[in-house]
Formats: sequence, structure tokens, C-alpha cells
Amino acid sequence: MTTLTDTVLLTEQHDAVLIATLNRPAKGNSLSTELIDALGALAAELRSPTHEGTKAVILTGAGQKAFSAGADINTLVGLDAAAAEAQMLHGQKVFDELEDLPQAVIAAIDGVAFGGGLELAMACDLRVASPTSRLGQPEITLANLPGWGGTQRLPRLIGQGRALEMILTGEPMSASRALEIGLLNAVSEDPLAAAHNLAARITRHSGTAVSAAKQAIYAGEREGITEGLRREAFLVGQCCESPEQREAVQKFLNRKKSN
Repeated sequence: MTTLTDTVLLTEQHDAVLIATLNRPAKGNSLSTELIDALGALAAELRSPTHEGTKAVILTGAGQKAFSAGADINTLVGLDAAAAEAQMLHGQKVFDELEDLPQAVIAAIDGVAFGGGLELAMACDLRVASPTSRLGQPEITLANLPGWGGTQRLPRLIGQGRALEMILTGEPMSASRALEIGLLNAVSEDPLAAAHNLAARITRHSGTAVSAAKQAIYAGEREGITEGLRREAFLVGQCCESPEQREAVQKFLNRKKSN
């Protein structure tokens, strides 16, 4: 095992898949400033040539009680408006960097994903959870609102009405309900194994194409369908010049001839 830091975030490479574990189990894997910074460093590392062979990332939490219980409340005590805004912008930047990674990023949730923990999971491309997991945005119970992307990503995933209900009531949601409305991609007794299975189904394909598909989808989501379509066409052109695409097309044509 290699560690990005000695304590708060552990990483382990399994061929084309990197597992990153939030490692503050005694604190519910809450997102301290140190852990947010470690996630930012991980995102930067995953863009380096060292990780050219890494096609998927699984993000999980140590222990079975929490993926992440949210922001470390101690970091919010006594903040004035300017300091709180700066802290939110920093977290948003790190979560955007994780979302924008060329690799597919999968959250494996075992236990609660509350507040910033759910926002982190939503910054991943895909989410799987154990049947007993609970997901929620309880910030309203502390007289506040989600600040690391929850007001933006949640309605895009489950619709405005359901997102408003979650955010305005602060009530948690069961894994089965989250699966039903599209907040989760799968529920499994072993979410880490399910995440590995999902990663294997992705990593057998071209990393260039996986990255391009992510870019096109997020471009449309952030900038509207016109820009999304323009970006889609451009990226198809880029893929057509890639060795992986030309090899895949030739294999397909050869297979048709042999039939």
C-alpha cells in the first residue's frame, strides 16, 4: 500500500484501478481541511504521467459506519462570512477537480454519506452503496445550506423537487430509495466489490474514449446543450485520430469479414 498522506487519505493501486480511502474513521471520515487538501493533491497526482495507466478511481471510507459524515464541524466554528465563503469555494474547486479527472471515479459508500460526504460522492461519476447506507444533506438542521456543490449536483441527479425536499427537510434517505430515484447506480452487500466490478466494466474500454465521454456530458450539464453538442462533435473527432479507436474499428471490420 502506498499512502498519499500518513493519516487522512490512503491510496492503493490495483492494476488500472486506484482505491482512495478516506481515513478518519474515529471522526466518521469527516472532511477536515487536511483531508480536502489531500483530495486535491490526489486529483493533481492522477493527472500526472505517473497515472497514465490508471483508468478508474474508487473512493471509499475507512470502516463500515461512514463513507463520510460530512464537513468537520470544528472547521466551521466562528467563521465570518468571508472566511466561510472562501472555505466553500476551496472545497468546490477540489470536488470539481475530482469530477474533471480523465478517469472514471466511483464512490463506494458503506454507512452514511451526509452533507459534504454526499457532495463528495456526487462529485464522483458513479455511486454504489450498501443496503444499510443512508444519504442526506442535513445542513438545514444547522441553519445553513450545502456549500460544496449540493445545491447544484443534487437537482441534476434526482430532479429539482426531490432535491429541494432533501435539502429543505434535512432528512436522510435510504439506499433503496436513493437507488430508485437515481442518486445511486447500485446497492450491494459489498459496495467495494461492486465498485470494482463496475470499474472492470469501464477499464476494458479506451481510456481516451472514457475521458471524452465524461467531458462531453459535463460540458452540456454546465454550459448548456449547444456547447455540449459542439464539445461532443469535437471529441468524436479527437477519438477518431486515436490509435485505440482505429484498432477497435479495424477489429470490428475484420470480425464482420470473417463472418
